[in-house]
Amino acid sequence: MNSHDVSTLIMGGTAAYGLDLTPWRPVQGPFTLQTPYGESPPITLLQPDPGQPPVAFCSRHGRDALQHSAAFLNHRAVIWAAKMLGISTIFSWNGVGAIAEGLEVGNLVTPADLIDFTRKRITTFGHPDLRPASGPTFHPAARAAIIASLPNPNPIPIPTYVCTEGPRLETEAEIELYRRAGADVVGMTLSPEIFLAQELGIRYASLCYVTNYATGRALGRAPKRQFGPVVARTCLPILIRAAALIDH
Repeated sequence: MNSHDVSTLIMGGTAAYGLDLTPWRPVQGPFTLQTPYGESPPITLLQPDPGQPPVAFCSRHGRDALQHSAAFLNHRAVIWAAKMLGISTIFSWNGVGAIAEGLEVGNLVTPADLIDFTRKRITTFGHPDLRPASGPTFHPAARAAIIASLPNPNPIPIPTYVCTEGPRLETEAEIELYRRAGADVVGMTLSPEIFLAQELGIRYASLCYVTNYATGRALGRAPKRQFGPVVARTCLPILIRAAALIDH
């Protein structure tokens, strides 16, 4: 298999670790790449449809278990590995907490913008030949491909994701601050991935699975959390469909 055949990387988030990839027909891997920023996570090439190009897949938090929370990931290694593979589009899925009223656990959201409240993460490669990240936060064509692949419309048309440092959960006062700032969902993953991809000219878009209500946002509903395998089994097929759309 020639890596030049691969143009899309799917970065699995919640419940990707330990996911049985057999139904999506692995054709190569898992393998790792040595980058200037360290070793990449294990990458597997999947080709569920022989008429479509293969898709690269990796679990950002670890292969068989949640080995690294978002605050401790080597973001630069995985995004640079995408560059080494010749990737032009990155799709990811991420578990998020619901801030906006009306969002329920199990909803799927495709964020259109991002507020970055992280403090210690390296958001640039610092390479003199690379332009700083700029332009739309999520690539419009990549985001549109995810939306077209969803089983149901977005419950919020133009949602905003707020990224926090972690690994601790946010306080109720912090969530209220983010709500007032315009955030609809909260997570710990998308910064700096999205900015690093922009520096390399790689299209990036995300699919968010609402796994819980953010602190103080249950709003009278019974507490509910969904972090099990259903998250990965729901999100991966959607992003594989989006990869087929973006490749055409």
